[in-house]
Amino acid sequence: MPDGPITGDSDALIAGRYRLGTLIGRGATASVYRAQDERLGRDVALKLFAPQLGGPDELARHENEMRLLATFNHPSLVTLFDAGTDHRDPEHARTFLTMELIHGPDLYSRLRDRPLTTQDVAHIGADLASALEYVHGRGIIHRDIKPANVLLPEAPVGSPIRPKLTDFGIARIIEGTRLTATGTMVGTAAYLSPEQATGSALGPASDIYSLGLLLLECLTGKLEYPGTSVESAVARLHRPPRVPEALGTRWVDLLTAMTSAEPSARPGALEVEQALRDAFSSGVPAPTPVAPNG
Repeated sequence: MPDGPITGDSDALIAGRYRLGTLIGRGATASVYRAQDERLGRDVALKLFAPQLGGPDELARHENEMRLLATFNHPSLVTLFDAGTDHRDPEHARTFLTMELIHGPDLYSRLRDRPLTTQDVAHIGADLASALEYVHGRGIIHRDIKPANVLLPEAPVGSPIRPKLTDFGIARIIEGTRLTATGTMVGTAAYLSPEQATGSALGPASDIYSLGLLLLECLTGKLEYPGTSVESAVARLHRPPRVPEALGTRWVDLLTAMTSAEPSARPGALEVEQALRDAFSSGVPAPTPVAPNG
């Protein structure tokens, strides 16, 4: 099955409404295009998934999940406008999402451009935790929290960074969340929770662990578990993340709790949000980020 654009995607009309434009990005399971919603006359981002395995029932389940996600409304989530199925190739129908088009880099690019201040990291973490509290409360686990899935809309100079979490393409209803029968890991190796790495049942705490690794990377400037997919996934089963003491007690305590090997020991998303907003908006001097080579 192709996992990228198929012949005819350029300038194609999806669902009789969305005219595909330039390719924005491509991942293992989908391609994202700039598109024109010809019904409403606005630019959108359209995510076109690879053809679904499992036949009509699996396709219908996937479309239903996407439609559920399209009902979500939170300032730190990329707004999803619509979901449906592209039937241009009847043999290989593909689900799609249309969402707001964000002008600005993702966090992955931003981290490689220049360091973030600790205050920036606190704002990003609090807003992402708020978004996770919202989706967890609606029975969804994201399962792929990583810098490339955090978009940073353009904002006036001096304004706080207001991130938007995107890519719920591998999100699943909490009650049905398990790895595939083949044992394939779902998610990005460097940010997997221990339970993702071992194929255990997942809950909201899995996203908290991944968010903890993301925030740690923002503060230190380096991946905590680099290496090949297998090396990265297995490493967290042998040692906990190293949270530098130089970050200060507040960060050390929070990140250590978020990345506990035991899911039940991790704080909930609301606790993470409150800890970040209380500690770093109360006038308490923020600790200095750790130099990447320090």
